[in-house]
Amino acid sequence: MNKELLEYISILEEQYIPDFDYDTDSPYFYGYEKINKSKVNAEDWEEICNQSTHADISETLQIFESRYNKGLITESFNYASFIKHDLIQKFIKELDLDINKFWMLLLFVYDYSYHYYMEGTDMGESPNEQLLKFTKTIILNAENFDEKKGTTFTKPLTLKICVEGERDIIIDNPTAIHYIADSTFKMMKQDNVGNIGVMNHKRRLETSTSTKDSPFIVFFAQMFLDFFNTQLQVVNKRRRGAKHSQKEIDLVCQLIAFTKLSKAKCWKKTENETLKAFLKQYKDFEPKTINSIYPAFRL
Repeated sequence: MNKELLEYISILEEQYIPDFDYDTDSPYFYGYEKINKSKVNAEDWEEICNQSTHADISETLQIFESRYNKGLITESFNYASFIKHDLIQKFIKELDLDINKFWMLLLFVYDYSYHYYMEGTDMGESPNEQLLKFTKTIILNAENFDEKKGTTFTKPLTLKICVEGERDIIIDNPTAIHYIADSTFKMMKQDNVGNIGVMNHKRRLETSTSTKDSPFIVFFAQMFLDFFNTQLQVVNKRRRGAKHSQKEIDLVCQLIAFTKLSKAKCWKKTENETLKAFLKQYKDFEPKTINSIYPAFRL
């Protein structure tokens, strides 16, 4: 595939798939933090090691190209119907965009968003999330602390540590439990754990949960709107102070109908307010899945 055709995808990739720089090719470095292999489960370590380090083309583009060549991306629309769609072609030309590069972008956005929202992989909690849930649950349940009597909980609490092949360790002393949680919470704040890459890495589960159609449509649309923001010739066509021009909104609506993300007739109409309403309603929506095909970060 001609790399020039992937230009628009590369631009969007920079926004949606974070780039973690590092000073060595060793997988022991993840983002700006050094990983202790013994503290990473085998599945996550394998994923980190398998990240692409090609300088000329990213893993994302390699995956897309492979899926494109194998015809795995879509059966619901094709290039011929794309070229024959008068309104889509009209808006692309009026926004001074390259038709063939935009076709590749459409395929990528469709494939990426579909395998994020509709066929995404469920994700487990990150180390940071689990520690926060653990510490806050205990600290908020602590009724009071007395230097002579120790901690009193509003409800009884017990910690159990299970080591395979060994006897379980039970911690049921309220003061000991409170001390563990309080010390952990203070260290998390001191070490600024929320900014450490591996502490926010979510592991993949072996299940998949589809998101309802509306958030999927919004994410699909937002990817295009974010791409438009990178194109100076598109930005310059907007009215002063406008986030996007009507042509941009109309083009995205036509794409939603063309790709059959929705069969509602409203998407085929120009100058309709449907997309704006969707964007407002789901602006803070976060899926509980991660992409099942494309990587979450680039090394």
